[in-house]
Amino acid sequence: MAGAPVLAIENLTAGYGGTEVLTDVSVEVGEGQVVTILGPNGAGKSTLMNSIFGFADVDGGRISLRGEDVTGVGSEEILRHGVGYVMQDPSIFPKMSVHENLLMGGFVLNDDDRARELVEGIYEDFDRLEERRDQQANTLSGGERRLLEIARTLLLDPDFVLFDEPSIGLEPRYVEMVFDRIEALDEAGKTVLLVEQNADVALGVSDRGYVISDGEVRYEGSAQQLLEEEDIGKLYLGG
Repeated sequence: MAGAPVLAIENLTAGYGGTEVLTDVSVEVGEGQVVTILGPNGAGKSTLMNSIFGFADVDGGRISLRGEDVTGVGSEEILRHGVGYVMQDPSIFPKMSVHENLLMGGFVLNDDDRARELVEGIYEDFDRLEERRDQQANTLSGGERRLLEIARTLLLDPDFVLFDEPSIGLEPRYVEMVFDRIEALDEAGKTVLLVEQNADVALGVSDRGYVISDGEVRYEGSAQQLLEEEDIGKLYLGG
């Protein structure tokens, strides 16, 4: 594998409230790579992401970031390790303005002036959001809300970004915008772990991929291998 591992998940067993969702899952993401997690609904993909970010119960195995054991560490500490997370479920504050939502992305800084400075900087890359900075977030379109979530996550310039179903429910033009952002992160040397139902688009921007089904890793390989493997498409990717 090219580059040192940013993320190493070894024999992970995890779930929620005593219900096991993942069993003995191992995943590795190298420095500067884009890695995609694929699989059917209910396979455990989101649980994998939540385990990394401290939102799921880890019952066995180990999660390491750059060699440091972070198994079971809380989300705020994971943020301080330079990890950002764009979750599948909506995470905006609907009654707050776009600008206020972005400021919330800097809460771990404990420095309001610095947070405001970073928000002004993020507008340079998200001009659509700048146009709507005083608009209440719940009045945005679905695609604009997704861009807001991505912009807020990128505010602290994380080195490693998790995306859980970033294109879900979006019309094509916003899907393109989202994946343009992922490609830009790749070009900037960032590391990305991506869960996505749109296998062709996701693997098209990825170096490697894993297929999870019934809480276990069934296949892993280069993005090209996964795209070309007919059995994977039929069994797990709806193709």
